[in-house]
Amino acid sequence: MRLVTRSSAFWGISALALAVWACETATNIGGRQPDTQPPFISLSNTAGDTQDIAGGLRFSVSALDNLGLKHVNLTFSGGLIATLDTTFTTTVKTYAAAHTINFGSGSGAGGNIMIVGRASDGNGNFSEDTLFIFLANVQALRVRLVLPSPGALASTGKGIPVDVIAVQAGGIKKIGFLVSPAASVTNPTTPPNDSSMFAAPLADSVEYQDTVVVVPSSGTFNVVGFAEDSAGRRGFTNVVTVQIQSVATDNTPPIVAHRIAPRVEVDDTIHVRAQDPSAISWIGFIVDTNGVRMKFDTVNVAAGNLSDVTRHFSLGLQGLSPLPHTIVVKGYACDGAVARNCDSTNSTTLIPSAPFRSPGFSGGGPLLAPAGLIDTVVVVSGVTSAFPFGGRIADAIFNGNDSSLYLTNPTLGRVEIFQVANTSFVAAGIPTAGPMPWGIALWPRDTLGNYGDSIVVANAGGLELSIIDVRAAVRRLVWRQDLPDYLIETYRVLTSPIREEIHVFDVSDRPQYVGTVCRVISGSSTCHADSIFAIYSTEPTLSSSVPFTGRATLRMEKLINTPDTTLLFSHLFWELAGDSTLSSDSRDTLRIEMRRGRPYNQQQLQLSACQGVTIVLAEFGLGDSTYVRNSGNFTHAIIGEGGHITTKFARVIGYTTKAALLHGDGTARRCDTSLGGITSDSGRNERDLGVTPAIDVSDFISNTGVNIHSVATNFNGGTNLVRADSIYFLDEGMKLKGTAPAPLGAFGMDMNYNHNFLAGDPGTPTFPPGTGNPNDRIAFSARPDGNIDVWDTFFYGQIGTIVVRDPVIGPLRVARNRANTRQWLFGVTPAGLVMIELPVITNPFPSKPMWGPPIPIK
Repeated sequence: MRLVTRSSAFWGISALALAVWACETATNIGGRQPDTQPPFISLSNTAGDTQDIAGGLRFSVSALDNLGLKHVNLTFSGGLIATLDTTFTTTVKTYAAAHTINFGSGSGAGGNIMIVGRASDGNGNFSEDTLFIFLANVQALRVRLVLPSPGALASTGKGIPVDVIAVQAGGIKKIGFLVSPAASVTNPTTPPNDSSMFAAPLADSVEYQDTVVVVPSSGTFNVVGFAEDSAGRRGFTNVVTVQIQSVATDNTPPIVAHRIAPRVEVDDTIHVRAQDPSAISWIGFIVDTNGVRMKFDTVNVAAGNLSDVTRHFSLGLQGLSPLPHTIVVKGYACDGAVARNCDSTNSTTLIPSAPFRSPGFSGGGPLLAPAGLIDTVVVVSGVTSAFPFGGRIADAIFNGNDSSLYLTNPTLGRVEIFQVANTSFVAAGIPTAGPMPWGIALWPRDTLGNYGDSIVVANAGGLELSIIDVRAAVRRLVWRQDLPDYLIETYRVLTSPIREEIHVFDVSDRPQYVGTVCRVISGSSTCHADSIFAIYSTEPTLSSSVPFTGRATLRMEKLINTPDTTLLFSHLFWELAGDSTLSSDSRDTLRIEMRRGRPYNQQQLQLSACQGVTIVLAEFGLGDSTYVRNSGNFTHAIIGEGGHITTKFARVIGYTTKAALLHGDGTARRCDTSLGGITSDSGRNERDLGVTPAIDVSDFISNTGVNIHSVATNFNGGTNLVRADSIYFLDEGMKLKGTAPAPLGAFGMDMNYNHNFLAGDPGTPTFPPGTGNPNDRIAFSARPDGNIDVWDTFFYGQIGTIVVRDPVIGPLRVARNRANTRQWLFGVTPAGLVMIELPVITNPFPSKPMWGPPIPIK
């Protein structure tokens, strides 16, 4: 059968203890002290915890000894079985080496590889270090023995489960297990067997499960899993030794252990394992809070007659409030003896019970109880759902019409759909989202915040935008809008003889992030059908001319489904870098030409030299990951220059539809560019006055000057956030109003959906004539430790913190339902998508609260 598994690795951090030896006064016959100090050895990976087999297995070794090293031995196990030994024949006190182990094209090596390094000296002293590396290889045959697991116990006449999983891209032909000595068990399966063989077509992942009955009354036996792939390559698991115990007069309770994360959601899993020679009859878990028993949940497993049982339970704590909330958790089990011996968690080795903490974990997390046998755990806000098929999320947008979050997954070339109603993903998603869907935006209807049942997706794998109908009965592509190529040109007049020189730079770039805006029918708030625009940044192509190699541009495209070039409209935002009122020293005169190839056959000069726009060409291009977000009412947008940038400071650009858009034949003109009209130029001179002028952009960046990681804007575009080394609060004109701390490592942020405040105005009755609710004047920003900070956007102070299980490492969005009665926060985490229903968060400012108390989320 096909099986997709997900496993968790638990890592230990060892401390190196340094012993300080005092001088002894006793006499040592012979005058020499024996060498008792062991060497030191350290292994480290040089290319990350996950490495591709094409680059080889890369790691380094360093070792040292006070007198001299004798051996440095490396033992590889798991996805690679090998040894690598180094012997020193001269005095070597310090040793350092970088290793790259290369593999042939047909190698079956891969998966989790454990490297154990052992350094020893001439007196037999030694020390070891262990390194784990995952070697990615689709051709690798990976075999895992799930059960029995290390430390397994058995008893005569009792069953013990065997579970083997094998994965290989070409298919699995055989899978099974071996027991040694073979007479240690009998197989009650009819007919008895210890393996299965498969015929074509072969599955790429197979699981084999069986139960064997133990025969001896004492001793041990070994179990090993194996598999064979379609090429005949055979792989084996690690060997597990099973200890057989006597059941005579059993008055000893089972060995019980559990595993649980340090932060859990209300429906998270606790893993409980119990062993007893009289077999396990009941297994479960106990939850206490504030010394009061909250939950005691067990299941009867006596029918299995198994001496080693593992079960996975949902905590089921939906009624627990407020969150975050601290609980104490223990595993529980009873055996099948006449005395019915029972106990709670009493082992820390059977299943490691200490909560796993990643390096750098902080923020007042839970601690292991002093006895080391129970876990103190924090139950946090949110419900996390894994993505249906994995991948990577680039952007997200919420559609209140169907209460669904739409997320672009460029890795899989699809748009994921998360439904709030059932807190789950639509497995089918939208597979017709175009090549490499990246940015995503809604289809505007008016400037009151209403939108249609379509989304706009930027296809970074092509020169197009995909317009997709997201109604439940449709969910498919409506049309793909081709995007034009742009030529950025510099114009000069040369002398001797007088002539013009035009340098052409091709920037045929693909769309990356996108936002949507509209211009309204005069006297109304309804979007004009002919004035719905996509504002998009581009993902550079390597073919672009210097200095635009690796550089993006910012553009606008009218969204319309037609091949009629008289109805199409595009604009490249030269305004963010060019301004004829600035000094022309060391600057180039700019021309912009737009091209649409076949079948459109359109070429149009949109900015001529007659406009007198001058630029510094090397600073014209934007960073290669430039973010775009539009306001909730579709009248504004904010653009932040991210990724690799060419300028000293990253730029932020504002846009509004409330300023004039000058375009069409009415902007065309002809002009002489030299005395006597020997040279001239002619063409359109289109200009969008809604773009932040270049002088405002440079004024903002002089106050910041750091790389940008994300941007956000509120409902009316009056407050804007830029996240760099801090969070910068900007007004509509990109003027800096305040800052707040923003630790690196997590960059998502957003504002309350109803945030309708101007950055420089408190806008509340406390500060007449404001009428807004201060509880709407808040923003949310992710932290790398698994918390989400809540801020006031006028006083720039922290209101509190929302505690979640996993850090938000991708997009963070705040949304509301159509009735505006509920709001949710969504965040992309390493485990999937977390959804939190937000309560009304009381904003106490201007009275400053305590710094960062957790907000109770009910």
